Amino acid sequence: MFRFNKDMEYALISLVEMSRLPEDELVSARELSERYSIPFKLLARILQKLGSDGIVAATKGPKGGYRLTADPQKLTLGTVIRAVRGDERIADCLEADGHCAQEDCGCIIKPIVRVFQEKWVAFVENTTLDEFAAGSDNPADLSPVGAPEGT
Repeated sequence: MFRFNKDMEYALISLVEMSRLPEDELVSARELSERYSIPFKLLARILQKLGSDGIVAATKGPKGGYRLTADPQKLTLGTVIRAVRGDERIADCLEADGHCAQEDCGCIIKPIVRVFQEKWVAFVENTTLDEFAAGSDNPADLSPVGAPEGT
């Protein structure tokens, strides 16, 4: 099954936590690390990437920390993915310069892989941090369309 890697999980946990703070309140990497059992050095690298893309801002010093600078209603999952992991596709052959040996002999799965990629991109570009934050309060609200209740 397709899944987020730990970098994405930790980024989203941190961003949801920051989105719940009052606008002028900061949270330190150490505090996030301890609260959510996230390896501190890994979290620091993730927060640095998010800062480089303008998603969070850091304040240095003993009372320093991080705050969300992006609007949670406009910050898409796609933006977070690109900040943390770069621009990636679900299969190498879908990269701009991607190629695989199966293409030379008539790949029979590339069309459906492309459809999956397009649906995934549409999902991540239309899902906001605000939706993630709301969904973490009530996961039942995030059931897939057409899924039986309770899934």
